[in-house]
Amino acid sequence: MASSSAPRFRSRAIITALIAWWSAVVLGAVGWRLIDAGLEGSDGLIRVGVWGLGLAALGAVIGWGASIGAVLNDVGRVRAGAWCLVAMPIVALLFGWAAISSAMIDPSKPLGGLWLVVSGILLFVATLLVIPPERLGH
Repeated sequence: MASSSAPRFRSRAIITALIAWWSAVVLGAVGWRLIDAGLEGSDGLIRVGVWGLGLAALGAVIGWGASIGAVLNDVGRVRAGAWCLVAMPIVALLFGWAAISSAMIDPSKPLGGLWLVVSGILLFVATLLVIPPERLGH
């Protein structure tokens, strides 16, 4: 019988954070695509797409909260992955601020695409830091 008081390699918070962030990505992409398809005349697709985007936003909020919990509870590479997840909304705020401040000066800057690339790299690196088993090192 295993001891339930032994510390875990990964906390539930980091698993919750990864699931929430990946769910936000999938729901956001599907919601965006449904809204785009619904602009050709289907109000039902637009409604479902808006729900998808709303659930994606909820997933991001849950993911950020769980990421903060993981930073406080985990150690080693799992904590480093949690820091990558905590950084995602901060990166979004910085890119949003840059996009708003440069909209009048140079509206052709590819800040939206660059934000998606940086956020994707952070999510991918966080996943690679958290998912491998404990025997591969902390």
